[in-house]
Amino acid sequence: MEKNQIKINKKKYYTKPYPHFDSRIPFNKKVIKYLSNSDNISSHSFYPFIHYTKKTRKYSKKNRTSTEKTREIYYASHFDGYVLKYYGELLNDKYNKYCRQNGIDEVSIAYRNNKHGKNNVHFASEVIRTISELDQAFIFVSDFTSYFDNLDHILLKERLLRVLGENSNELSRDWWTIYKNITRFSWVEKTDIEEYILKTKGVNLKKISKDQVDRYFSPDEFREFRKVIGIKKNKTIKGIPQGSPISAVLANVYAIDLDYELNQYALQFGGLYRRYSDDIILVFPLEELKDYKIEKLIEFITSIVEQNKIEMGTGKTNSLFYINNRIYSDSFLKKKGKLDYLGFVFDGENVKIREKSLYKYYHRMYKKIDSIRRAEAKKGRKVGRKKLYQLYSHLGRKYKGYGNFYSYAEKGHTIFNKIDNIESQIYKQVKRHWNKIHKRLK
Repeated sequence: MEKNQIKINKKKYYTKPYPHFDSRIPFNKKVIKYLSNSDNISSHSFYPFIHYTKKTRKYSKKNRTSTEKTREIYYASHFDGYVLKYYGELLNDKYNKYCRQNGIDEVSIAYRNNKHGKNNVHFASEVIRTISELDQAFIFVSDFTSYFDNLDHILLKERLLRVLGENSNELSRDWWTIYKNITRFSWVEKTDIEEYILKTKGVNLKKISKDQVDRYFSPDEFREFRKVIGIKKNKTIKGIPQGSPISAVLANVYAIDLDYELNQYALQFGGLYRRYSDDIILVFPLEELKDYKIEKLIEFITSIVEQNKIEMGTGKTNSLFYINNRIYSDSFLKKKGKLDYLGFVFDGENVKIREKSLYKYYHRMYKKIDSIRRAEAKKGRKVGRKKLYQLYSHLGRKYKGYGNFYSYAEKGHTIFNKIDNIESQIYKQVKRHWNKIHKRLK
């Protein structure tokens, strides 16, 4: 028996509200004892993930329209979630050590457990500050197409071994169980569960609260469900489920060679490289490039990405130039552009919150207000306004200990305002929120 040593922050392990194939389980000493024994994990039997497609709206200011964006989400059963969360924390600690030893600790900035108190506001402000302090710069931004879906299993295993510090070519028994469950993952469609329960039990899950359902099936019922519906499996040699508690750190582990190569390349020219999950940005001082052609820079970046069996998206790949306190989208300085990075937009002089984020904020606010107005009309009195203010106004600055969108904007304005060479327009974007709430409530 081998014990896994990790300092557990119990606040990170909480009972999830959704029903699954097992019952909700409190995170207690019994669970901790199970997780800390690697023999238990080596023989642990995982339930299939449950899959659904998450749909969001993407706003286009230019066309004044919003388009639908989808993400494939897989979520683990309650106990399996604890297992994957625990091993994710173990791996994050190992990953932090590896990053420090290889000079990429400041490069990878998403899903880290050692960037205490920092979020995308801090990371975006660092990059924008760097750009604003240069006389002239070339900026390359891109994202990866379906990053989680395309992670090569052979490369992932090889890099996982390196980060774990294993000297052999094989993972330990417990890590092999984790790796196998994440790469050869199985799942069930949420819609199949809902249809099966409606057919066999006459219960419409869409019309009842998720709190009213302890678990979808008893063990016997689950076995019968498997026979009738079947379990889907990933039979390819790539992809991990987005949404599992360990997937984000595994995606970081996968990128260790990419991060090292691109960081060394940027440093060679006195530049900067950062990766936030599947978003990358490189900043090069133009004076350091001298006669080095921009095309060569892009060619090298593209080659490194391809070597790691990753594909860059075309929609968000941009080459920008920062000259005379302006962002341009061409080297002839004829077409003005904007850097859209981690939720903020920078034009060379001003910083704003991305229009898409602002659209979501007001769209959800108005939707909440409309539901309140219907409830008030029905009951003949004011209802639900306290929750509205907590969610969408300055009165919710400390909502649930984290705050709300307004406090996020307020924090962003404060941080960006400290940069000498730029002006934050963020406060102007949200300062009329109180008037808009009450105008809509009338």
